Amino acid sequence: MSDPAHNAKLNRRSLILGAVFLVGGAAALTRFTRGSAPGSDAGPVLSSDQFALLEQVCEVMIPATDTPGAIGAGVPEFIRQLLTDWGSRETRATMVGVLESVEKQAWSRHGAAFLELSAERRHSLIRALDEESIARQDVAYGRFKYLVLLGYYHSEVGATQELRYELVPGAWRSCLPLSEVGRASAA
Repeated sequence: MSDPAHNAKLNRRSLILGAVFLVGGAAALTRFTRGSAPGSDAGPVLSSDQFALLEQVCEVMIPATDTPGAIGAGVPEFIRQLLTDWGSRETRATMVGVLESVEKQAWSRHGAAFLELSAERRHSLIRALDEESIARQDVAYGRFKYLVLLGYYHSEVGATQELRYELVPGAWRSCLPLSEVGRASAA
């Protein structure tokens, strides 16, 4: 016999589903089927080595300065969770492919794994990869970078410490030196 307290436990997904039904969305939901979680059939989306690589690539893209970097903002975990919960097989393969291309570039340019490189070499490798990817309009790499930025600026750290939010920003001045502002504005 199942525990009634366990059955009554709500999670965000069931709460949202219930709210949709309350406002008459049952007809709209009939076209969606709920199956097993996307990542559950194939095991973990990223191996521990791939996740370690993801952490370091993200940290090179958004390093810790006077504000936390990508790791401090939880960007690698955000990307892993996004791929696990929402990513299609093709998207997962694409993101893993980007990580594999970073690793291949590290071996071809420096003769070592990306994680074994010095901070300076990691930075130069990602900078060169950026330039090459932009030049050839690599969609996969662009999506990867987009996820890194999305994860960072949607995190609490990115939104509150990196960006400055002013509820009422004041008078409009069309030309303002960045030295007066200090940071980009989230508003």
